[in-house]
Amino acid sequence: MLEEGQNQREIAQKRIKCQEIMEKGEDDGINALPDCLLLEILSRLPSTKDAIITSTLAKRWEHVWTWVPSLIFKHSNHSFENPNSSSDFASLVDKTLTQCRQSKLKKFQVHTFYDIRLESQFNNWIHYAISCNVEELNLKFLGREPEFLLDQFLFINSCFTDVRLAGCKLNPTGAISWENLRSLCISNVNLDEDLIVKILSGSPLLETLVVEYCYGHGRPNIISDDESESESESEASDIIKIRMSAPTSLSPTQCPKLKKFKVYTSYDVHFQSQLNIWIHYAIRCNVKELDLEFWNTDSEYEFILGQIVFTSSCFTELRVDGCMLNPVGEISWKSLRSLCISGYQSLDEDLIENILSGSPVLETLILDNCYGYNRLDITSKSVKNLVLRGYEDFSYVESEADIIEINAPNILSLTIDHDVSLCKLLLLNVSSLVKAHLDYTCTKLTTPNEVEEEVLKGCIMNLRHVTEVELGYLCSKAISCLQAKGFVLPSNVKLSGVR
Repeated sequence: MLEEGQNQREIAQKRIKCQEIMEKGEDDGINALPDCLLLEILSRLPSTKDAIITSTLAKRWEHVWTWVPSLIFKHSNHSFENPNSSSDFASLVDKTLTQCRQSKLKKFQVHTFYDIRLESQFNNWIHYAISCNVEELNLKFLGREPEFLLDQFLFINSCFTDVRLAGCKLNPTGAISWENLRSLCISNVNLDEDLIVKILSGSPLLETLVVEYCYGHGRPNIISDDESESESESEASDIIKIRMSAPTSLSPTQCPKLKKFKVYTSYDVHFQSQLNIWIHYAIRCNVKELDLEFWNTDSEYEFILGQIVFTSSCFTELRVDGCMLNPVGEISWKSLRSLCISGYQSLDEDLIENILSGSPVLETLILDNCYGYNRLDITSKSVKNLVLRGYEDFSYVESEADIIEINAPNILSLTIDHDVSLCKLLLLNVSSLVKAHLDYTCTKLTTPNEVEEEVLKGCIMNLRHVTEVELGYLCSKAISCLQAKGFVLPSNVKLSGVR
């Protein structure tokens, strides 16, 4: 208690000293910093509201916030219970914009609940941002369905480099012209054929495209040149069709600089072919980063990756979540440097070997909640980082032989965390390892606590040559039991979050 009181007095004294520096404008205080640095500091605050609060610090700070090139307005969730909260939020934004003095905006962000009564104000805010030639525009309107209709002026602006739209209605009356746009993220948006074509045709410098929770009148069906018309006609009549060979077609030349393509959505088995054709389009654009994250309510059906994914040399970074990997033949990922497989996927040792042999420059391998393998032989000299994030066998067959052996003589970093349903975890050869992070717990019901403790002890002893070994909170119970039995942690072991 005495120590706590002393700390509080020290904090209070520091606050008083800080206030004195602010008021006196001493050269050794933050007031001595040039305006450009002060503006940079305020730009990094979570919201514009926080920046405004600094105006009370000292006379020097009174108007600094009005020149900040980033405006961030967030409507807090808890205030949604107040029926007047939306109006109060809108009034705050209106008042703030009337006091701003900057003629150029780097970033403009609004996160709020949609209210039809405030649509004109929403549009006024966007007009203001565009009049300041904003580079990064981030609009998020919360509601059950996209409701806020964006005006046409937003679609014909060349100042944007980064646009994020969520909960908006995109219905451009003419062509889209985002000449300098490099990154686009659209969430909870209704996508149809014309909109997809307009976006890609009007964004010649687009490098990153992220699609989250989007839908349309049916699902997009982009038909490539080598697919027959008869196949497309067999689809349901409400499916959107975009033919790459048509005059208003979708082709890689419309996004020649596309580097990253991400799709994050629910999966329905009826749209397997359509999603594969989306991926086909991304590959034709030679994307460097492909991120596919699917989930479904029916565990019987999973998204099956098409063979084209396994033979594409354009990828440098690949993430697949909720996808079934079943390559026909050898994998050829000649440029791949980072691979993450997640979503409770079954991987056998032959498939892992196929992946490693087909990825000659792979540096980072992340297996996130994957299972089905008992031994990891990673002898590639290029792989330096290995992450095992959980291991749960959903075959529900209890076996005392559940064990993982790791033979990875060239890796420099090893992470094992989350829940692992195993009896044993053996590090056979990790001789080059420099850093290890262990933060896991054994969830296998048939594994006695004593066995779990001995497994962790064995891992620690096999890591005595490693420069830094970090143990996380999930290892705390086993570590406490081991220490109670007299086990002394080696000097290279660091406890992080272990109580």
